[in-house]
Amino acid sequence: MININKMIEHNKAYVATHPELSMKGLTSHPTKKLAIVTCMDTRLVGMLEEALGFERGEVIAIKTAGNSVTQPIDNVVQSLLVSTYGMGIEDVLVIGHENCGMIDFSAEQFMESMKAKGISEDAIRMIEPGLIDWMDRFHISEENVKYTVQFLRHHPLFPKGMGFYGGMMDPDTGEFRYIEV
Repeated sequence: MININKMIEHNKAYVATHPELSMKGLTSHPTKKLAIVTCMDTRLVGMLEEALGFERGEVIAIKTAGNSVTQPIDNVVQSLLVSTYGMGIEDVLVIGHENCGMIDFSAEQFMESMKAKGISEDAIRMIEPGLIDWMDRFHISEENVKYTVQFLRHHPLFPKGMGFYGGMMDPDTGEFRYIEV
C-alpha cells in the first residue's frame, strides 16, 4: 500500500525548494514539437528524457505497455491526435527497449492470471480478441517499434509530412539506438 502522507510531506519539501518552477512560463505545448511514445517500464522513468537531452516542457511523453498502437483510435492514437492538433507537435518518436516485460506475456497466460484473480470468463471473453491481437503480436521489441511507426505513418488522421521515427533504448545503461523504418 502506498504511503500518501509520506508523498505529501515529500511534495511539500519539493515545492518549498523549487519556487522557480512556477516562473518558467511553461505550457502544455512542447517546445521541441515532439511526442515520444514509449513503454511504461519503470526503468525508463526519469531516465529516458534525460538520456535523450530533453528537459521539462520540451516533449510530450506517452507511456503505455509495450509502446504499442493496436487500433485506429486507441488511447495512444487519441493522445497523439490531441498532441498534433491541440499542442502543435510535428514529429513522433516511438521508443522500445531491450528486455521488455511484454515479451514474457502471452494472451493465454494473461487471461489465466485474470481468472486466478477472480475476473469472470464473460469479462475476459469481451476483451479476448483485442488482447490476442495485441499481446501475441508482441515478441520482438524492435519489430514492434517498426510496426508501430509504420502504422502511424499510414494512419489517415495524421497530416502529410508529419515525421514518425523509431528507436530502442537499453533500460540499464540509457543507450539509445535509432532504427531506420
